[in-house]
Amino acid sequence: MTELCLLTAEQLRRVYHTYIKRDFPRSERRPLSSIEDLCRTGRYDTWGAYEEGELLAYAFVWRTEDGRCALLDYLAVYPESRGQGRGAQVLELLKDKYGPDCPLLVEAEALEEGLPPDEDWQRRRRLAFYQRAGFRMLDYQTLIFGVRYAMLVWPAACTLEPETLQAAHRGLYKSHMPLFLFRRMIHIPAPDCGKKE
Repeated sequence: MTELCLLTAEQLRRVYHTYIKRDFPRSERRPLSSIEDLCRTGRYDTWGAYEEGELLAYAFVWRTEDGRCALLDYLAVYPESRGQGRGAQVLELLKDKYGPDCPLLVEAEALEEGLPPDEDWQRRRRLAFYQRAGFRMLDYQTLIFGVRYAMLVWPAACTLEPETLQAAHRGLYKSHMPLFLFRRMIHIPAPDCGKKE
């Protein structure tokens, strides 16, 4: 049976250097020092998904100060455990941890014209994965450190207005970076404010 446990500081460093650096491109990778700083705020949870003591996946969740909204910052399954439904299991465990009263936001790379076929397929696959897991596409995208993201939310029946979700999302980044950098690099929603499919 898969269970979620918070990673120790040493486990976090190991996961970061062994897996996050491999699983996420540099443009989407938060520095380890930033993750450690966020953990110290008490609002950033670094979960390991274990089965019989073996770490199979990880998921990092960033909660707003009031705890009424959260962002799934990272989710990845170890290569040897992929294709077995582990990612969906981890999402179900996260839903149980945070519950329907704390909407869970996801930033997933948006579909864009002109992508190489393999990258386009990967993005479509990732979006479909979240939608199968009960996440709903939102009608806005973001531009964060130059990367365009489609936005999804769980539960699909979340009744919070998009503006409320956007404000909570902006608040996370604004609380952890200098204002000049936030204004330059964090665009929620993206400047064109459109939803691209």
